[in-house]
Amino acid sequence: MKHILSLSHPQAMDIRRQDGVRSHGADQDWYSLPWRQRAGCGPTTASVQMAYLAAQRPSLAALCPLEGREQGTFVGYMDQVWEYVTPGDHGLNRVEMYTGGVARFCAARGVELLPRALEVPAGEGRPGFDRCVAFIRAGLAADCPVAFLNLDNGAVAALDKWHWVLLSALEEGDRGTLVTVVDSGKTFPIDLKLWYDTARDLGGFVWLEEVH
Repeated sequence: MKHILSLSHPQAMDIRRQDGVRSHGADQDWYSLPWRQRAGCGPTTASVQMAYLAAQRPSLAALCPLEGREQGTFVGYMDQVWEYVTPGDHGLNRVEMYTGGVARFCAARGVELLPRALEVPAGEGRPGFDRCVAFIRAGLAADCPVAFLNLDNGAVAALDKWHWVLLSALEEGDRGTLVTVVDSGKTFPIDLKLWYDTARDLGGFVWLEEVH
């Protein structure tokens, strides 16, 4: 039996590009500065994650008070998020850089969100696959896109390594455990178990829980 869990309104991540085409999520190439284009996957991911929550919950609207979802205005928002979710010389290569930056951004906007994180290191200390799936399931059940860091894409050719993306759906069934990736304006499924079994560097997942 197939079981699918997804965000309630994934279309809320849609942004109209300058050419009028719909982009599902944002693209780090929209940044104007070359360094931000190269290293901006983390803050881009955080921007879309928080913008989705702001669109879905009036209590979180201050996170992203944009009237529309247009590329020009959204890039300005991405620049604001960059100032908090800021890559270092090696990019945003640690989960705590993401969670710390998002927490500071939320505090500056007067919004109470608690970043939930699960690190998936290589070797000793690696959580079991079922725990990873349960963590993603919890984030999607809370209607939050799940941020996914993979410094090593393993045998999953569709993934870029050393990269942050969002997960918007989870499918468990005869085809295995698949997650829907949102990256650079596109979506595509990947085999999560294949990534888990073949990645040999740090990975991790983050979702944001509203504090009541």
